[in-house]
Amino acid sequence: MFNFLGKAISYYGRHNIAASRDHHKLRFLQHSPLSMLFSRNFISKSNNANQHSFTVSYLMNSCGLSLESALSASKYVRLKTPHKPDSVLNFFKKRGFPKSQTTNIIKRIPKVLLLSPETLLRKLEFFHCEGISNPDTVKILSKYPGLLSRSLDNHLIPTFNSLSHLLHSSEKTIALIIRFPYILYHDADYYLLPNVKILRDSGVPESDIIKSIESWPKLFLRHPKFFEKNVASVKEMGINPLRLKFVLAIQAKCIMSESQWESKLHVYKKWGWSEQEWLAAFLKCPWCMITSEDKITAIMDFFVNGMGWEPAVIAKHPALTTFSMEKRIIPRGAVIQFLLSKGLVKSDTTYLTTLLSYPEKTFMLRLMNYDDAPKLLKLYQEKLDLSKKTKCSV
Repeated sequence: MFNFLGKAISYYGRHNIAASRDHHKLRFLQHSPLSMLFSRNFISKSNNANQHSFTVSYLMNSCGLSLESALSASKYVRLKTPHKPDSVLNFFKKRGFPKSQTTNIIKRIPKVLLLSPETLLRKLEFFHCEGISNPDTVKILSKYPGLLSRSLDNHLIPTFNSLSHLLHSSEKTIALIIRFPYILYHDADYYLLPNVKILRDSGVPESDIIKSIESWPKLFLRHPKFFEKNVASVKEMGINPLRLKFVLAIQAKCIMSESQWESKLHVYKKWGWSEQEWLAAFLKCPWCMITSEDKITAIMDFFVNGMGWEPAVIAKHPALTTFSMEKRIIPRGAVIQFLLSKGLVKSDTTYLTTLLSYPEKTFMLRLMNYDDAPKLLKLYQEKLDLSKKTKCSV
């Protein structure tokens, strides 16, 4: 009996001691640095998940983004409370930004929701102080909201001043920025000014540089080494830097790769142009290389197979490759063929290409000189309408 009690006491004693040890181990694990680290990580992940959920919900419900756009934008901005983003939305609303444009701005630059209304106000006041109206400011920032992420003092003001200095006019600068806000985003010292210097060093007149910046601002945002390489290539072709076509040729070279350039050259040669004819055509009208390959083929086919002209005729009048097939070449070509069939004009390609080159008003006045003017005008209008329908159905 005593042996049994002793064994029982011994068993329960060992069990209680073991339980006590497990209890102390559990308390140790609960308060150990490793346990606390796991706990903090769990809480941190939980908080991040909650912030992400709130951010996506806010972007959709308050900003008008789709689920896909909200998920994408949430990679760049995390919102803890609605206070700051609400103040940004109210700012845009009070400044005349339509909801759709505000949504577009946030979609493209989500971090704008983290800016203070004071910061945004300073940037808008800068545009107003330079003479840009509020509707135009809304248009500029809606078109290129990345400007809101640029420093006012370190970037926007210096870049605007550089442009004004180059164009010799604040009015021209404002017109350029309204049309092409992207020009204000890039640092003038990295692209614009070095490329302008390259043109000046090449002998391009200042007036042509100004016209080029106004007409093709994107050209001046090319990397200077790439820009200089194409300037050298155009020089080798023999184009005079004193003519605006020099910059046009640079533009043509810069907007396509070498393979695209060679492919277009191959299309012209396939239609019978020699290397000399192509070069002469390019010197006359650099835009002939900007025309797409499909359009080059369609125009050459129309004149060579449809009108019976020699390929050399188009090479002598390369501007023909830049005209619209639907609005000019097909309708006027039909009129010319009618005049030829009636013997009302001679088969003089110089005169015929002039008819194709006339502005619309001048061309119509020419048609009025013929006795068959009503018939010619009707034919011309029918071909115009048919070309439009054909284009729409494609």
